[in-house]
Amino acid sequence: MIDIYLCEDELSQLNYFKKVIESFLKENHIQAEIVSARNNPLFTINDFIKNEENTALFFLDVELNGYTMDGFGLARKLKKQDRDIYIVFLTSQEDLAFRAFEYKLEPLDYIIKKPEYFLSDRMGNEMKVRMENIFGKIELMKEKKQNSISISAGSRVLEVNKDDILFIQAVKGSHQIEIYLSYKKLTLRQSLKNISEMLDEAFIFISKSCIVQKQKIREIDKKGRKIFLECGYELEVPYREIGSLCKLMQGDGHYGLVVQ
Repeated sequence: MIDIYLCEDELSQLNYFKKVIESFLKENHIQAEIVSARNNPLFTINDFIKNEENTALFFLDVELNGYTMDGFGLARKLKKQDRDIYIVFLTSQEDLAFRAFEYKLEPLDYIIKKPEYFLSDRMGNEMKVRMENIFGKIELMKEKKQNSISISAGSRVLEVNKDDILFIQAVKGSHQIEIYLSYKKLTLRQSLKNISEMLDEAFIFISKSCIVQKQKIREIDKKGRKIFLECGYELEVPYREIGSLCKLMQGDGHYGLVVQ
């Protein structure tokens, strides 16, 4: 379920967006509802704090004339709540929409408020396409997040897509690990045990200090005790593990990998 919040200082425009969004949700059977429609940004913040369960989608007017806080300031305060939120800015000035990206507010999208929108309560084709894009992006981002792991790296939290991981190994003589992705390498101060608990059965230990994603193995040299991965990586496998690794891979249907 997605909780939707609207904040727009013009009452007629607030009512317009409320009607077209409700209509779009109903027509497309989307699991979402408008839980707050306000003129005052402080009321929007209070409503958000009271509702802590669901993903939140905000439609925020940028200007918010008559209030001490504009849409950008409101977005900053909402993001401080450290919740799963998406923001769409509403503005009649296109240059202000682009400023949201300059301020690093990471909006999901923006809607330019054209005068013709408010001549009718019905949603035109242009607005419909915009709504389809917005909710489509949310679904894609939710799917991506479900297949990602969150790793603490000092003051940062990195989102790593599991499909991109080739292998992870502990750095000898340190408290660090190296995560080899299909496009780069990450070196982090983490334990291999903690990372392994975030992974699923798609990953296996080939040694005490190395985890590999099974689908990334392209060839196993049983005699030489080596495995060859995507992107040209080559890893040694301990003598005690190579036999069980071959059996496991064949049992999972990865035929044609083992080289005697």
